[in-house]
Amino acid sequence: MTFPALRWLHTFLRVAVTLCLSAILAPPASAQTAGRSTKDRVYSAAQAAEGRDLYDGRCKNCHTAISHTGPPFRANWDKRPLSDLWDYILEKMPKDAPGTLEEDEYAKVLAYILRMNGMPAGTEALPADKKLLRAIRIDAPVPKPSQQQ
Repeated sequence: MTFPALRWLHTFLRVAVTLCLSAILAPPASAQTAGRSTKDRVYSAAQAAEGRDLYDGRCKNCHTAISHTGPPFRANWDKRPLSDLWDYILEKMPKDAPGTLEEDEYAKVLAYILRMNGMPAGTEALPADKKLLRAIRIDAPVPKPSQQQ
């Protein structure tokens, strides 16, 4: 091989290895979120109140709020994009008729779930838009020792 051919081969291999390592070491897409967090008051109190009414009417029959709060909630959803939880409830809930609520109703139920988990309400309603929810990270508060049972 000639010197220019070796130089080209070396450059090609270096680029190929760099691209492969980048793909392998990059965090999964679901772990990549922008700087917003559920601590940033991403839903309104009024929206969560409407979500509570929907939850009482459509969700409570199959499971209690405890399955969506505290340690079980943190274990499943903490540090994940809010869009992951959105997808889950949109595709699987209500259990007896998945996907039958309107998207704004799902957003209200999601706001209520955030409220049940101690995330603060703000003045703006949570959007019923997966792309916008993907930019919000779930930061579930950990109760202080005096609050734990």
